[in-house]
Amino acid sequence: MADDIDDVMREEKSRGKRRVDTKALRLKQEHLKMLREALINSKTEREFVEAIRELGFSDDPEKLCEALKIWRSSFSA
Repeated sequence: MADDIDDVMREEKSRGKRRVDTKALRLKQEHLKMLREALINSKTEREFVEAIRELGFSDDPEKLCEALKIWRSSFSA
């Protein structure tokens, strides 16, 4: 119920501006959360790739390459 109220308030604040798609924002936040969990919980590159494949994020080779860059940079720091 509170999420619905927040969505309506966000949409009302955006009147006269570009429309806010609250469903798309929520979906994007959920995807980012799942990717963060895969990033944190994967101890090897192979585990990370398997985790993001299970989530359906490795269909695009460019996105897979970007995800691997992020994973590698998190362990080189």
